[in-house]
Amino acid sequence: MSAVYPRLTSTDIRSVRFGRGPWRRGLDPDEVYRFLDRLADEMDLLRRDVRVARDDADRVKAALRSWQTRNARITDGRWRGDRR
Repeated sequence: MSAVYPRLTSTDIRSVRFGRGPWRRGLDPDEVYRFLDRLADEMDLLRRDVRVARDDADRVKAALRSWQTRNARITDGRWRGDRR
């Protein structure tokens, strides 16, 4: 989470309204660019979170495969009546 502002939600994005500039035509460019900067920061955070989650999932999958391989060998021997 950013120290500057809280994480954006889809509702935040859909509900944002930009004010009119002092010339009364169009949106205030500074306000729009501030929001786009915030949105870009949020996207960076989300991409980082996804990368970390994928790395964690890969690590857990590898550990599970290793555990399954080790335990399958032990279990196979017991089922055949082998003594180790």
